[in-house]
Amino acid sequence: LQSWSKYLQRNLDSDIVKRKGGPPGKYTVQVTFIVGVDGKISNVRANDPGYGTKEEAIRMIAKGPNWKPALVKGKKVAAEHKLSISFFVAE
Repeated sequence: LQSWSKYLQRNLDSDIVKRKGGPPGKYTVQVTFIVGVDGKISNVRANDPGYGTKEEAIRMIAKGPNWKPALVKGKKVAAEHKLSISFFVAE
């Protein structure tokens, strides 16, 4: 999780809401995706709180590093993951 946080800090366009005229507040995108047996991400979907947040969250997941695949009885399997990415706009 620490490496994921660093990736977000370095790559997330956290000012997208403000640039697109969004009012102050918190914008949370729920992203769902599949991590394959090879660790690659596919089938990325998300809700849309507006102001470009959905597209930015999907970009972060789709363009990010490979994940460690899930294990079932020691065997790698594809698995669905859910993740929240929040954008904040101060007053």
